[in-house]
Amino acid sequence: IPKVMQQTRVQHQQVEQEVQVPVPMTQEEVVHVPKVMQQVRAQHFHVEEIVDVPIEQIVEQVVHVPVVQTVERIVHNPVETVVSVPRPVIIEKTIQVPKVQIEEKTIKVPKVTQHVVDTVVQHQIQSIEIVKPTIVHKTVQRKKPILQQQVVHKPVEVP
Repeated sequence: IPKVMQQTRVQHQQVEQEVQVPVPMTQEEVVHVPKVMQQVRAQHFHVEEIVDVPIEQIVEQVVHVPVVQTVERIVHNPVETVVSVPRPVIIEKTIQVPKVQIEEKTIKVPKVTQHVVDTVVQHQIQSIEIVKPTIVHKTVQRKKPILQQQVVHKPVEVP
């Protein structure tokens, strides 16, 4: 008799996650490097010498110094400039204009008389015959088809 054993299945699901990662930034920095200089050492010999030095005495005194203030002034300097202004010149021209004269003419026009002719038109009726097509309704009777189903059984081998 085969035994049925239950097993647990582990399903993996992919999860997308947005993570903000800091990007390394380059930054310039000025670094002062001390310069090493070599000096020649002088050796001192202690010699004792006694000298009389007169000491000056200093007297302090408070003196007030005036503060200088700058003030701007606007100075008007009149300047003479000679400007030439054009003077209008009047030019006279004589133009001859033809004189228009009006002439009157009397024209005799024949008098037109109106002739009115009354005509009476009789009202005529014309009859028109139109043949209308007739629609024939036909009813067709048919037999309903019978549907047959065939079921075929095939044996299937199970491995």
